[in-house]
Amino acid sequence: MTLTRLIPMLNVSDIDNSVEFYREALGFEVVSDPALVSEWRWATIRSGDVELMLSETGSAPGLRTTVDPHANTSWPAIFYFYPDDVSALFAEVIRKGYQSTPLEVTHYGMLEFSLQDPDGHTLSFGQDADEANGAGESP
Repeated sequence: MTLTRLIPMLNVSDIDNSVEFYREALGFEVVSDPALVSEWRWATIRSGDVELMLSETGSAPGLRTTVDPHANTSWPAIFYFYPDDVSALFAEVIRKGYQSTPLEVTHYGMLEFSLQDPDGHTLSFGQDADEANGAGESP
């Protein structure tokens, strides 16, 4: 047996809020039937070859807060994305007014930053510093 695909499913408190965040902040598109979003409170979203499923849990209805990406360091999973241009993605996220960690080169050679979605899921974005614009330097 071989596993051929992985699509993480994130529990969210408000499907509409989460879909809006992933669409606006990161350019994801909803690829599931719109009826599923409204009736089942569930969506599959995609950006390039990356897919996520979002499932509304109802644990915190109406949650509309911005989560500090520095405050929640004990979240059990970090979703690590590999964009083709991490510097451009970082600039776009900041331009749109989202709060993130600084874009910096790590001790393991990745140029990366992190932010959290409206439910506190940690999303990290990285690119090999040698391949990224400004290789070897913190922006």
